[in-house]
Amino acid sequence: MSPREFWARAQQYELRGLWDEARALYESILILEPRHVPARLRLSRFEQLADRYLTSKEHALRAAEAVREHGSTRHIGYVTARLLDFAEEPAVVSLINAVDWSDPNVVSQSAVLAQQLWLAGDYRGALRFLEAMAKQVHAHPLLIFTRANVYRYLGDMQAADRDYEACLALSPDFADAHWALATHSKARPPLARVVRILDALSRVQANGIEQAHLFYALFREYDAADRREEAWSALTSGAEIMSRRVAFDSLLEASRLEALIRMPVSLPEPAVAAGLVPIFIVGMPRTGTTLLDRILSNHSAVQSLGERNDFPAAVSEASGHFFRSPLHGDRLQLIRELDFKKVGHLYEQRVRRLATNGRYVIDKNPQNLFNLPLILQALPAARVLCLQRDPPDACFSNLKELFQADAYPYSYTLSDLADHGLRVRTWLRYWKSRAPDSVRIVSYEDLVRAPEQMAAAVLDFLGLDREGALHEITRNSAPVSTASSSQVRERIHERGIGAWKRYERQLQPMLARLQG
Repeated sequence: MSPREFWARAQQYELRGLWDEARALYESILILEPRHVPARLRLSRFEQLADRYLTSKEHALRAAEAVREHGSTRHIGYVTARLLDFAEEPAVVSLINAVDWSDPNVVSQSAVLAQQLWLAGDYRGALRFLEAMAKQVHAHPLLIFTRANVYRYLGDMQAADRDYEACLALSPDFADAHWALATHSKARPPLARVVRILDALSRVQANGIEQAHLFYALFREYDAADRREEAWSALTSGAEIMSRRVAFDSLLEASRLEALIRMPVSLPEPAVAAGLVPIFIVGMPRTGTTLLDRILSNHSAVQSLGERNDFPAAVSEASGHFFRSPLHGDRLQLIRELDFKKVGHLYEQRVRRLATNGRYVIDKNPQNLFNLPLILQALPAARVLCLQRDPPDACFSNLKELFQADAYPYSYTLSDLADHGLRVRTWLRYWKSRAPDSVRIVSYEDLVRAPEQMAAAVLDFLGLDREGALHEITRNSAPVSTASSSQVRERIHERGIGAWKRYERQLQPMLARLQG
């Protein structure tokens, strides 16, 4: 049979759930045509289902090689998406830059490729790509939306506003654009955007992700106008949709954290590094992690790498199994068998590809919070800064944020938020007591009230020379790729302290649980 015939039959086998038969046919295709990109991608997925990380990644890399060396651009968007699954952002950027941007396959997938350059952190490259595409394609809502996000991350607030509006002019029901704009800037006058959000709500599918985005956008607009009853109604409607869409088992999370704390951990003595010094900034999201990142990356010896997935990728590569965090899947046995020295080596290899300015590099991914015991064993030179915020504010700030995919599934019900927040405080205190020379808790309230003093104390903990004016974050022009990307363009302020009190009545079930 020809590769085409093998492919058609394999697809039929997949539809019937005959996975082994389908796999065998995809492997047969590669014998006949080793550069067959779709077969590589399907086998990468099959290997993922079998929890074989290294062979799954190898298929993805071979698919990228086929695109680069043999011009197989028809499936480039799928290949780059797969590379992002393995935190191979440099490979994504390199591959997109290597192909001919006038290639019809590239042009037809331009909306996807622009998004992937943005997700890979190549914001300037994304703008160049978008400029090139603007000369070849008609105005496209997703292209304009991506450009708005890029401008937002780069700190060009007016350009971001302009493009979000342009996107909505072309596609009035583009829910993600309504939500992004609401989180980016305030309407002038207040409530000016509400009518069109309500119009979009009347047209989108009930209980879908688009409706959730619109409800969260509506919350932001009403909240900014101090229309609290309408705001709370919109927020709870959006949160109810999300809680049904994501799976979260609070009791399972509790049992896994208890097992992690009971697990024997051999912590090496904190090392004085001659080379790279990773600084992990962790904590619940929306607790000041981005703010601390902006302060520290003002220092001449510190470079921020943003929110990276390099540590989970290093664990995956060292173990040969897919790993996100100890809270995802039954991974305790995998952790017990880890070669931590290998994990540390692989992590440093990944980070050195990006670390171009200074020995001290910040990895600011809040989800590394529960990787603490792994980080401390794999990277003796690492320092961990744990942000801690007053529990009601921390929980409320999570409740009103719509997170992408299932990143923080606890954040959509008041009971789950309170339980998770209490566990985080216990977890931080435990590791601060276990590794006081490597782990420091940083109070959000102290950080915003006395940023100069807190910056000085953190520098002393890190062993860095003090420098002045680090707290002047408006002079930090580096891109910001987090939910706080618009807010951290302002001067440091205390408005977030006690923000939960505006909804004290509605939050009573959460507050009672936090106090109980």
